Amino acid sequence: MKIYVIKIAGRGISPMVWRRLRIAADTSLAALHFIFQSVQSWGDDHLHQFHIYGKDYGISYEGGIGFPDNPFQLVIDNFAFDAGDRFTYEYNFFEHWLHDVRVEAVHEDSTLKTPFCMSGHGMPGATAEDEADKTLAFLEAIVNADDAATIGDIRPFIDDLDSVRFNRDKINRQLSKLDLASPMLEPQVIWLGHRR
Repeated sequence: MKIYVIKIAGRGISPMVWRRLRIAADTSLAALHFIFQSVQSWGDDHLHQFHIYGKDYGISYEGGIGFPDNPFQLVIDNFAFDAGDRFTYEYNFFEHWLHDVRVEAVHEDSTLKTPFCMSGHGMPGATAEDEADKTLAFLEAIVNADDAATIGDIRPFIDDLDSVRFNRDKINRQLSKLDLASPMLEPQVIWLGHRR
């Protein structure tokens, strides 16, 4: 199976928020959007678009921007990316969360699992102070736990910490639950048939 190693990084964000992913060549643009949503822990609450080789692509929604190409049928390999090629992904047109996506490698005959988050750093919207505060709260909960404390008592502190720090294992668990081939995704889409 052909796979692409890509890196998505938020533009103009400090500290930097990025993810390195393995993506199958037959991943549709719609599926890539849902993968990006998952690895950033977003809820698909805003409009988005990819800008690839001078053209915009995305999922058309009623009342939103329309795209002429079907993102459920257009796959990554249609673009014939080489290592070093770049494109952008914009999410939330009000805040203009622009992300640079770079193809780092192309592997022709790979048996590695996809989609898969190889590495990353940071969480969108989280600061170093947020991570420090949540880490201290988690450690305090452990130190102050008595013999009757259970993992259920500590779990909220772990979840709070995971909301502000990169957790590769959690992200890969979320990716493994995505049903990217589901035909149930497409009926929600309304094709407007016009360009931005």
